[in-house]
Amino acid sequence: MNYFAIQVATRREDEWLARMRESVRSIRFHKIMKRMYVRRRGKMITKDTPLFPGYIFMEYPDKVLPAELLYVIRHSRYFIRFLPSNESPHPLDQHDSEIIRHWLVYGGRVPASLVTFDEHQRIRVVDGPLKGMEGNIIKVDRRKRRAKIRITLAASPMTLDLAFDLLEPDTEHAAAEA
Repeated sequence: MNYFAIQVATRREDEWLARMRESVRSIRFHKIMKRMYVRRRGKMITKDTPLFPGYIFMEYPDKVLPAELLYVIRHSRYFIRFLPSNESPHPLDQHDSEIIRHWLVYGGRVPASLVTFDEHQRIRVVDGPLKGMEGNIIKVDRRKRRAKIRITLAASPMTLDLAFDLLEPDTEHAAAEA
């Protein structure tokens, strides 16, 4: 399966998706969301926000889109462009497709990762979407429970914030083993 990246007006993704799903029923579109922790009035709550604001990913079996489909997408309200080139849309390369598949494994809603910190205060991902991406983590905010990662998508570097849950180490058990 090939993935095409489509840029639409930010905060208009849902409206654009509703129109496309109505007019083009046979094609799957993905808006990848992430669960984040947000402090409101002193309380920590969870909120779902887009992982890639303004971007929709389309699955299509062929590497070339038919002219009718291109026409419908390009002339839809809130459409901006195809990535990486609007003149001749082509699917994301293998690296970019793997990144999209990594996020889609979670059903389009990326949960918080489970992490611990070692004795040198380095982050260690136990489970979740950050597992295997430790090398891409550039900043950790323990108070907000967020990790900032850097990835490259369509030859453009992107910085993403992802939530994590802190797994407290069992200090009594660890002391007993030592």
